[in-house]
Amino acid sequence: MSWLDESLDRSVTEPFLARLAAVLASWPAPETGARVTVAFSGGLDSTVLLVALARLRLGAPLRAVHVDHGLHADSAAWSAHCSAVAAEVGVSFLGIRAVVERGAGLGLEAAAREARYAALAQGMTAGEVVLTAHHGDDQLETVLLRTLRGTGVRGLQGIRQRVPFGSGSLARPLLGWTRAELRERALAWGLRWLEDPANRDPRHDRSFLRTEVVPRLVARWPAAARSAQRLTEQMGDAERILEEVAARDAEPLADPRRLPRAVLAALDAPRQRNLLRHLLGRVGFDPLNAAKIDELRTALLDARRDAQPRVRWPGGEGRVYRSHLYLMRSLPDPSPEGYRAGMDARNPWLGPEGDLRFEPAASEPGLPESWLDAGLELRFRTGGEDFRPLDRAHGQPLKRWFQEAAIVPWMRSRIPLLYRGDRLVAVGDLWLADETRAAAREPRWRVSWSNHPPLH
Repeated sequence: MSWLDESLDRSVTEPFLARLAAVLASWPAPETGARVTVAFSGGLDSTVLLVALARLRLGAPLRAVHVDHGLHADSAAWSAHCSAVAAEVGVSFLGIRAVVERGAGLGLEAAAREARYAALAQGMTAGEVVLTAHHGDDQLETVLLRTLRGTGVRGLQGIRQRVPFGSGSLARPLLGWTRAELRERALAWGLRWLEDPANRDPRHDRSFLRTEVVPRLVARWPAAARSAQRLTEQMGDAERILEEVAARDAEPLADPRRLPRAVLAALDAPRQRNLLRHLLGRVGFDPLNAAKIDELRTALLDARRDAQPRVRWPGGEGRVYRSHLYLMRSLPDPSPEGYRAGMDARNPWLGPEGDLRFEPAASEPGLPESWLDAGLELRFRTGGEDFRPLDRAHGQPLKRWFQEAAIVPWMRSRIPLLYRGDRLVAVGDLWLADETRAAAREPRWRVSWSNHPPLH
């Protein structure tokens, strides 16, 4: 499917529309049947984008989606305005109310952005392309902000032109235009748009740059926005080279979440940092700042053999155990101290430590069905437990079995323990007690423990 409706005369004479059509034509066409959505705030930039696309007549269904954050007294009126504009240009409209989580550790701008993108992604269909109206001045602001915050090569890529998003993709076709050029086009077309006062509030970092800094930069260097765009493209090339190097350095790893000290120590410091950034991305974390990357390096390279340093960041952490760095999501709060719960074959258990259930075993080993009929009790470690696993010659403290199996320390108190009366008969799905062999021949059930962090 083509970006533009091939049944129409494509002799676009207006320079702005012809240039926009050329940008779209340079991209892979949307999948057959896929939808194109404009993230429509009602402001100057998204109004120009929506009207321009409506005039070009796309080959895919076009709609406008407005996300109402509820942060301004006039937000309901803004949503009504957006609906009216969409109707005027013959485009379907969807309004979404999003909840901004103010206590998520983000500033208001960042929290609103997270809520907006989450709302846009939630309603996407397969292959859908979401277009936003970010332009060259936005790119300049982003590069300046990230430079002031000490970003690296990846951050200096700025606003990406096309990225995977939700069940489709996200694209910004207006990065080659400045805000002044879009305003000129809006006035020439006689458009009406909204002005969000928050965009002029200098208490917000981006608004301060937009109102106090960027105008003076552009007055002195008129090509500043285009220079910023060229910089982001060059940083994209540099990032691809760094990723290729990191991918080669990561080849010895069986799991990107588990980095041996020897692998990191074999590299010089710049490549160590590069590898850590690469692994964090593969595990699913946003880029960390340089100071936090160096904390991770130091934790793995300089820790004593018996030390277990821990480096935290919002939503994640790095832990060192037995000369390995584990990159992991922050663990949820565990079940309360002294927690106990009855279990049988019919009722699974779900908690912060994962999901536990029983499944029929085709043959031994397994827990005897009579034990489950009588009921078992789920508990967690309190210390001092003794245990003899099946087919082991002797029993010993559970702590020793965990050590021999190289179970990471932070998971040992999160492994569910199953008791028959006061007898420990199963440790998660790791071990059954040796006494299970003495039970009469009868149907057996195996323990299934899932949805928990790795144990090794």
